[in-house]
Amino acid sequence: MFKNDIILNLFDYICRQNDQRLAMSNCTKWTIGIATVLHFLVDGLCVCALYLMVGNVNASDLPILFLVYNVLAFMTQPLTGWWIDHNLHGGLLPAMGLLSAAVAVQIVAFQWHTDLLLLSVCLLGMGNSVFHVWGGKLTAITCGNDMRSLGIFVSSGVLGLTVSVLYASWWLLATMLLLVSTLGAIASHAVPSGSLVTPPVRRDPVSLSPKSLMFIVLGLFAILTVVLLRSFVGEVFSLGLEKSSSVLFLLAVTAMTGKACGGWLARWCGISHALVACLGVVATCMMLGSVDRVSLLPVVLGILALNFTMPMTLHLANRLLPHREGLSFGLLAAVLMPGYMLAHSLPLSPDYYFMLSALLLTIAVEVGLLMLMGEQRTDVLVGAVAVNILTNVPLNYFLLTYGNSVERLATGEVLVLAVETLWYFCFVRRWQRAVVYSLLCNTTSFLVGILIQYT
Repeated sequence: MFKNDIILNLFDYICRQNDQRLAMSNCTKWTIGIATVLHFLVDGLCVCALYLMVGNVNASDLPILFLVYNVLAFMTQPLTGWWIDHNLHGGLLPAMGLLSAAVAVQIVAFQWHTDLLLLSVCLLGMGNSVFHVWGGKLTAITCGNDMRSLGIFVSSGVLGLTVSVLYASWWLLATMLLLVSTLGAIASHAVPSGSLVTPPVRRDPVSLSPKSLMFIVLGLFAILTVVLLRSFVGEVFSLGLEKSSSVLFLLAVTAMTGKACGGWLARWCGISHALVACLGVVATCMMLGSVDRVSLLPVVLGILALNFTMPMTLHLANRLLPHREGLSFGLLAAVLMPGYMLAHSLPLSPDYYFMLSALLLTIAVEVGLLMLMGEQRTDVLVGAVAVNILTNVPLNYFLLTYGNSVERLATGEVLVLAVETLWYFCFVRRWQRAVVYSLLCNTTSFLVGILIQYT
């Protein structure tokens, strides 16, 4: 009898644990689903409100209004993210209030012809900023920093932007505001009660050694550089493309698909392998196109590969800043704006476009080859990126400036081979391995580049 009681109690315990896991799984899906739909609606609402201003204000004022909105919506996210990290449950209602107030001020400005549009834009930008870091942190702590969930959350925003750009109207604005208010009310009641998410227990701050702090700083710098470059390349890709409504919608769906699926790709083959593969695809698409002649297929494939990396970089940033998911989300969002502005203020000539694509392709091929040869040391792989920047850019600049003759190309490649051999020796401390790394990497990247150019 006693033995049977133990078995029954054990069975009861297992059933309760399974029920709890199932409930948590359902809560996770519910939370991420609400946050994802809200992301679509909030981005759509903001852009819809902005586009309704076109034609109702002086043409000279529009760039200022759009610039103010983008600066507040993106560049303030590190600050709002830091605040959300200390006040997650109080973040959604202020965001909803700011967005609702922005729409109300815009209606008053249009109805009574008052000069309040700048105030409306400021409210829109701050509401957008607060919502994004709230949604990013909520998703991260709910799913345990799972790249798949992070990608799903960030994916819907671009579709909301595109829908509002193409179909901006007062009816669309009113519908989005109503849905934002309804879902926001549901989420604000559910999240604080703990039915959607239970934040991780706060631990006392741990003092970091200078070495650990330096690792975090360098890691964040590398991730932010990748995000800025991704924003820059994403804009450069499509600068010369004729953007009809169908093309815009295609690009939006492509970007959304890339963000939503990037986490699954990284879980399947590993983050490092996925990043290198995506970089190779992007570089190949850049080399197949050009600044003067932009084809749709390379643009679509390149944008897809670029957006695959978004959940990966967000996941890595969250790992570097545990319990500071709002701040890490905000930092990554803040560097999108400089990349976008740089792409539009610094148009690339065909030569510079080629140099950038050649550099990215060389890095992808050589780092990927090192990984295939079993090299896993971080310093060697990061060193490969650094030495390619130091050798590939000067060589291509020299050849493009003074002529690409066979003699100059051969001389340059021999010099690069020697420099990279010495470089790798500094890391691996074996001449034979350094020579093999340098010879195989340079030969492979050279042949791949030639193959792509003549495809």
